[in-house]
Amino acid sequence: MSFGTIEGMSDEQNKSLRSWYWYDWANQAFALTVGTVLGGQLITRYFNLATGGTSQIAGLNVTGTSFYAAVLGLSMVFVAISSPILGAIADRIPIKKKIVWIYTIIGVVFTAFMGIAPHLDENSAYRLLAFCFLMGQIGMAGGNTIYYAFMPYLSDESQMEKISSWGYSYGFAGGSLILIIHLIVMGSGAFGLTSEYGDWTLTFAFVTTSLWWLGFGLPFFRNTPEPKIPNEKTYESAMEALRDGINEVKGTFREVRKYRILVIYLLAYLLFYDVLHTVGGVASSFAENDLRLPVVMNIALILLANIIAIPMSIVGGMLAVRYGTKAVLGGAIGVYMAVLIIATGFAPLDLGDDHERFDFRYDYIEETDEYELSTLHDRGVTGWVSKSGPGDEDFRNAFLSYLIEGSLEGDVWSDSDIEKTRISSDEASILASEMELMKSHRWSFSFRGGILDGNSSVGDEHITVIEGGPIDWWPNFLRDNVWGPLNFGVTLQWLLLGTMVGFVQGSAGAQARSLFSYLVPKSRTTEFFGFFGFMGKAAAVIGPFVFAFFSAAYDTRFGIMILLVILIMGLMLFPFIDVEEGKKVARQADIDAGLISEEE
Repeated sequence: MSFGTIEGMSDEQNKSLRSWYWYDWANQAFALTVGTVLGGQLITRYFNLATGGTSQIAGLNVTGTSFYAAVLGLSMVFVAISSPILGAIADRIPIKKKIVWIYTIIGVVFTAFMGIAPHLDENSAYRLLAFCFLMGQIGMAGGNTIYYAFMPYLSDESQMEKISSWGYSYGFAGGSLILIIHLIVMGSGAFGLTSEYGDWTLTFAFVTTSLWWLGFGLPFFRNTPEPKIPNEKTYESAMEALRDGINEVKGTFREVRKYRILVIYLLAYLLFYDVLHTVGGVASSFAENDLRLPVVMNIALILLANIIAIPMSIVGGMLAVRYGTKAVLGGAIGVYMAVLIIATGFAPLDLGDDHERFDFRYDYIEETDEYELSTLHDRGVTGWVSKSGPGDEDFRNAFLSYLIEGSLEGDVWSDSDIEKTRISSDEASILASEMELMKSHRWSFSFRGGILDGNSSVGDEHITVIEGGPIDWWPNFLRDNVWGPLNFGVTLQWLLLGTMVGFVQGSAGAQARSLFSYLVPKSRTTEFFGFFGFMGKAAAVIGPFVFAFFSAAYDTRFGIMILLVILIMGLMLFPFIDVEEGKKVARQADIDAGLISEEE
């Protein structure tokens, strides 16, 4: 018997259910490889390379992380607006699968187009990636909104926790498997590529993600039937259907007040999903911009979190059956609170004399009396420093001649210029003197061997320098009293966070979805799931924008703290959610609609 099937259902019904699971398996390739790992890292990286790490926009100090968060929020605006209208129309016309198909094609096509970006210059690359990522997110999130509305039709109400949990488990498994393939390709130098961000390796990742999404999504469109519509309508034109859909949404907004428990839950959902979506979305950008983790390590740690989530999604469903959906969801949110508290305290350890952790490392070659340059994560100078962005202007003015060969024009260099991999001992001595005088930058230097052995310098804006932010006392306290004494570097800190998220992310999503399915009448399921999608996408808009604003106005850690406050506000509404009362109201609505009888 296949995983997740329901005893007592016919083979045809279970085939329909499995095909519904496979769509989760399919689109999580995008959610994990692009949405969680590569999208955030690459947009952040190319933005930093184009701007030098920061850009002043409307008086705000926009970093790679805050720019990506804004893109993430913008991608949800269209879905937030369209979901309730499309949901209302889909409750009157049997077009749910057609809508999901259109969203899927949009997502698949623009995911493949992202593979072009690595072959462009940094300015073009981050703009193309941002646009294609925005469209890909619309494809995935918009399709999921309607796809979720199939769930109440797949089995009876008593199986909702199981179905939702198994759907999430399939999703984590599918997303993790394709990510393992990408990790192997990136980490092994496949296709003759050894760089962690080889251009063709990235193209391979984006194209295979789009093909995975399309290929494994097809069983859903072939085998899962269009749900029956109690009061089907016919329309003479698309505009008539659109007007009816808008009127239905207006009615939903008015009538939703009749469902008191549902309203409270939706408000709580708006707040906590606001945070959960933002945490998952900006994680890889945070790792790239604020922690400077290597890409392969970041992929491996996110992969670990998702592998843990596969069985824990099932366990969460079993716990929900025993202890209640609301209790399990509340517990999962509590763990996310702990995650955010730890995340605000993330702090790279002081570099000390750890030569290998510096950005630019010079090793003495006795035979030639020279120093040879290597860089953090082997990215090279051009993999870290902006060629013309204003954020690195002072650094380029001071040190470019030591790092780049060729006919430099001012403080910029062209693609034809090459990196200076060796400098003489005399040049190195001058560099060592100058790096002590000029520290207005975000980089670090270290020398090993020769007369300069042990010389090092850290810029005032380096990630290990944590000062000037409103809550910098907290990461400094943890670094001095926890991370430092335990020699717990950022990789281990990231591993701790990823493990904690892995235990609860599946349960949080699955139980949020199944709890909502209890509180909505089946006679209006797509309309209400469209409204549910609107709340989720509204949260997906608000959260990243809030994070982006406070990160730009203050710093990333303060942005995370604001997310923690929002999460606490959502959890405070949980005592007011009476699930049994909500079920009774939804059932009465179905009786009034003639979908079920009083005896059922």
